[in-house]
Amino acid sequence: MGDRVILSYHDCVIRASDLSLLEGRNWLNDSLISFWLEHLQHFEFGGNTRLLFISPEVTQLIKMGDPNELPLFLEPLEARHKEYIFLPVNDNASACASGGSHWSLLVYSKYDSKWYHFDSQRGSNYSSASRLVRRMNSFLNRDIPATLVDANCTQQDNSYDCGAFVMIYAQRAAQMAVKSLPIATCFVDRQEANHMRNIIRNLVTRYTK
Repeated sequence: MGDRVILSYHDCVIRASDLSLLEGRNWLNDSLISFWLEHLQHFEFGGNTRLLFISPEVTQLIKMGDPNELPLFLEPLEARHKEYIFLPVNDNASACASGGSHWSLLVYSKYDSKWYHFDSQRGSNYSSASRLVRRMNSFLNRDIPATLVDANCTQQDNSYDCGAFVMIYAQRAAQMAVKSLPIATCFVDRQEANHMRNIIRNLVTRYTK
């Protein structure tokens, strides 16, 4: 049977191998993060046109692909018209091959004219985040380019929870954004990372019924 498909949800596909990463001390992959961002976009914040959650795959193309092709990815998403843009950052240096060892989250706030970078290993993804900010600013083409801010957030105490923290940061920052509250900080109990794995597992079960 191979690696069977468990769920197709909007633009995301979850396979059996993806679900297995939720068990134990595993690094969460782009499929799981994509699924969570699709859930936020279409369910938890469904209908809220102020928010845009961009998948890890598209984020990587924005970061490492041909900068002249940015409109191909971003114009269909109406990125220029969004008040908040969420991008999961990976330190992979390839535009087409899988890889990388760390996740963080960039959140654009139009009214602050800032990119808030939530990194659970502070500084680890700074160069990747900076590259993304330069690319995105060139596309957004504001009179004053948005600046990159190192957000204050919970720091992981292991080598594998970065993806889970990205999911938590995205949800919490979006909850603050829709209330027009500041999004510059995100402090949670570290055990929330384990809880997030259970949330994803339960969501997949719910959507497959």
